[in-house]
Amino acid sequence: MLPSVNVDRMVSFLTELLQIPSPTGDTDRAVAWLAQRFAADFSTQPITTTKTPKGLLVTHWPGKKSDAPRGLTAHVDTLGAMVRQIKRNGRLRITQLGGWSWTSVEGEGVTIFASNGKTYRGTILPTHASIHAHAAKERNAPRDDTNMEVRIDAHTNCEKETKELGIRVGDIIAVDPRVEVSDTGFIRSRHLDDKASIASMYGAMLALAEAGLQPAQDSYFHISNYEEVGHGAATGFPANLSDLISIDMAVVAPQQTSDEYSVTICAKDSAGPYHMQLRRELEALAEANNLRYATDIYPYYGSDGEAFWRAGGDVRVGLIGPGVDASHHYERTHRDALENSAKLLVAYLLSE
Repeated sequence: MLPSVNVDRMVSFLTELLQIPSPTGDTDRAVAWLAQRFAADFSTQPITTTKTPKGLLVTHWPGKKSDAPRGLTAHVDTLGAMVRQIKRNGRLRITQLGGWSWTSVEGEGVTIFASNGKTYRGTILPTHASIHAHAAKERNAPRDDTNMEVRIDAHTNCEKETKELGIRVGDIIAVDPRVEVSDTGFIRSRHLDDKASIASMYGAMLALAEAGLQPAQDSYFHISNYEEVGHGAATGFPANLSDLISIDMAVVAPQQTSDEYSVTICAKDSAGPYHMQLRRELEALAEANNLRYATDIYPYYGSDGEAFWRAGGDVRVGLIGPGVDASHHYERTHRDALENSAKLLVAYLLSE
């Protein structure tokens, strides 16, 4: 019998984390918040949390045994943008942080983190946004970095005025999450990839702590900060690590088996199959504990577990996560997916 998972606290934790901007390359605010939460919420547990030079967070929870340490990793970095050019009209040409469609952010609000420490609000718009000033051919042109720009909410109409605001090439831009939790259990927000998975990890840790339980093996709870660009979890684990479970959003889309209410166990993605024996063990744990789960394949997907493999990690790697609809767009999941994901992690952490 698994200990109960506090879904309300998981959802509350998630909504707070979603409100903290953390585009790839600018994650320190969110990492600091996580370190504070772990210290406060697990103060009675024998855990230690450290921040590495790379900026990721590693929490060690001693287990009943230490002969086959385990790692769980989820990433706090999100999609975002960076100033590529200050245009003659004072607006910003941007470059992507992570892989997203230009049409997915059209009209979205952003926060610009200027080099001088100030922040400015703005909007991502096409260069021919006004329906009353531009012909249909211009308005409906395919979107790319040449015809999309950030309009800054400040008095600027030229390059010089924008530079006087303290904005420079290389400054980070965060896209608004727009978090909404419905009374039907749905959670709509950008950046559920991968903050929903961090919430699932937190929920599993909380379940163990509240039940007074200890992981079966030494366990490392790893928050990576460069997953969206491919090398997030390449480091940060002990040399004798045995297993690594990457926790990342499961793709909900036509022709996929994943849904917004389940935990998904990934069999294969763009880099190939995950460790077969570990996958079978996770599936068996899900079945034994009557969890709602799916096994799925993602053709256009990669994970932090593979980053560790590519860095030379000689471990078993598995991938699980809560179902998230419309990945890298305005995403949605359900509290049931968080619960099932957290329960599978609890079952894994307690398994011999």
